[in-house]
Amino acid sequence: MDSQPLDKISEAGAEAALYNLFATALSRKLDASWLTPSFRVQWESALPDISGKSEILGALNRAAQKETYYQEVLLDYDALFLVPGPQLIFPYESCYTHRNIDGSFGRLWQEPAQDMQRILQDWGIKFAEGWEFIPDHIGIELYFMSHLWHKASEPGLAKSERESLSEWQERFFATHITNWAFELLDNLERKADTDFYRGVAMVLRAFLKEEMSLAD
Repeated sequence: MDSQPLDKISEAGAEAALYNLFATALSRKLDASWLTPSFRVQWESALPDISGKSEILGALNRAAQKETYYQEVLLDYDALFLVPGPQLIFPYESCYTHRNIDGSFGRLWQEPAQDMQRILQDWGIKFAEGWEFIPDHIGIELYFMSHLWHKASEPGLAKSERESLSEWQERFFATHITNWAFELLDNLERKADTDFYRGVAMVLRAFLKEEMSLAD
């Protein structure tokens, strides 16, 4: 068997961790576990040293020290991801790629969501309570990328398995991430009221651009 080199396993594991971190940030509100020093260390060690990192770490530190700011971050999540209003960024691929005739955000559950539902079923991916989203939610799509990289980090993969995973990563990244995520992140940075979500938008945008450059 042509097993996977150790450096590739380590790289794939780091990619999986980053995608999972971003998926979690865009799919869940902050809770007490996010405010612990150990969690902030996890963010600090995982994130590349790029614009937006200091905003994220500073916001987590501030939220841990000030209950009022912690509540601001929670309310920001609601306004950005859940509650209809001027801040809502519509975190679903269908809304961006299947627009209405007038250019406004389209309806939910269009082809991207149906495709994602089939993909998750084919891969046997089920989510725990708290992840009850339409399948083309940005967090779900980022989590699937994390899942692919996690599979790629498993030792002992045959060459054919590595190649299949690589093809899946490239195809999924092109058809379900880069075709809409940058506009979403622009909206997130522009509409967020807190440094935490502005920082997430900045760092994730830079990370995805780096992923694109490596894929070229």
